[in-house]
Amino acid sequence: MMITPFVRAVSSCLAVAALSNASPVFADDVSFGQNQLCGLQTARPDGNPALQVKTVQGRNGPIGYARFGRGTPLLLITGYRATLGEWNAYFLGELAKHHEVIVFDNRGVGRSMPIEGRYGPGYSIRDMAADAADVITGLKLSRVNVVGWSMGGMIAQRLALDVPGKVESLTLIATAPPGPDAVPLTPEVQRVLSSSGAEAFPKIMSALFPADAVADASKCFVGDMFAPRGYKGRPVPDAVADQQNRAMTHWFADAAAADALRRSPVRTLIVAGANDDVLADANARRLEQIIPRATLDVVADAGHALMFQYPIELARHIDAFVSK
Repeated sequence: MMITPFVRAVSSCLAVAALSNASPVFADDVSFGQNQLCGLQTARPDGNPALQVKTVQGRNGPIGYARFGRGTPLLLITGYRATLGEWNAYFLGELAKHHEVIVFDNRGVGRSMPIEGRYGPGYSIRDMAADAADVITGLKLSRVNVVGWSMGGMIAQRLALDVPGKVESLTLIATAPPGPDAVPLTPEVQRVLSSSGAEAFPKIMSALFPADAVADASKCFVGDMFAPRGYKGRPVPDAVADQQNRAMTHWFADAAAADALRRSPVRTLIVAGANDDVLADANARRLEQIIPRATLDVVADAGHALMFQYPIELARHIDAFVSK
């Protein structure tokens, strides 16, 4: 049994929701009902053997991406140490019913290999947002709806600040604002995110999910990850993980970015889990105060990995917002 890659994949995601279909209402507190972690009987895009992970040229080198579905473009930005394979496949499949979905690897991760000499320390959340902008340009997309999770939500905020003309809407999932008013990870959670080995697995699941979802998550998490044929997201190098940590540390001190967000013209949905032990929902409430065109939904009985806990409902909720 290959428990170590499993734990590494889960750590990647970490260190790094919806109402009724008939009447989507964006309020402050919502419930998605029962956890949907196991037993889903619906399409997943990686079931198509023709789906491939390709690369597009960015300023830092090739950027690995996958593109599928039909409709308005939806660019998804993942989190700390996560590859594009660590999105929930059923969440992506539901989004792809109404959108052209694009997922990609952040720099130094998976298929996004940097140009020699640009791999080491020194890049920031803003640099990773520039990589996301390169994906938009390289795929010849004029405007996209952007979804960012955890660290990816930080990248998405910076992208909306730097190229607002390319961002139609912004959905921020389980993330945090810039500046000193944010609530960063606690040292205890950071230790869990950095752990490895078989003993780390139950702790990681407990950090990602509320107590009543941990058992299902333990059974289904890896099998529900997006797995395009031939794609093997390699282990994230320690140097890249360290740099991502430094980038997030600087984000939590970036008062200028917080001030800029107060003037953001981009329509924004903020989704947080009421039981998020990684990035507390206080961060989402702060984001709502900062971003002028923001709507906040705090999801009852939801943890940090909302797209694994409620893949169908979260996707439908995002679709309702994007299509509004």
